[in-house]
Amino acid sequence: MVGVRQGVGRLVAWLSAAVVAVAVLAGVGLGAAWLSAATTGGCRDGRCTVYLSKAETRALSEGRAPGLPAGVPWQIRALYLALVQGHRWIAGQYANRGWCSAFRLSIYPWEGQGY
Repeated sequence: MVGVRQGVGRLVAWLSAAVVAVAVLAGVGLGAAWLSAATTGGCRDGRCTVYLSKAETRALSEGRAPGLPAGVPWQIRALYLALVQGHRWIAGQYANRGWCSAFRLSIYPWEGQGY
């Protein structure tokens, strides 16, 4: 029974990470054509990396993050808002130093997220 619980826990963690990653990527893809034009990166082995330019890092620090589509549940909206607010501050630190920023989205919950 313990093995089944651990398997279910891993599945739930994987699915949660995948849902959040899809919601964030969909928001970026649907909400901001200006961002997708200059953003580079790639996906491989369950990980996606997004690199932002200096101008995009500055824009993120000023609060210009893409909104989510209309049908997104409130739980995802709340998580996204918390994510944006935290990253605004970090992006401001990077932008003040003239640095670029990068994000890594992963389906593996133990890997670091963001910068």
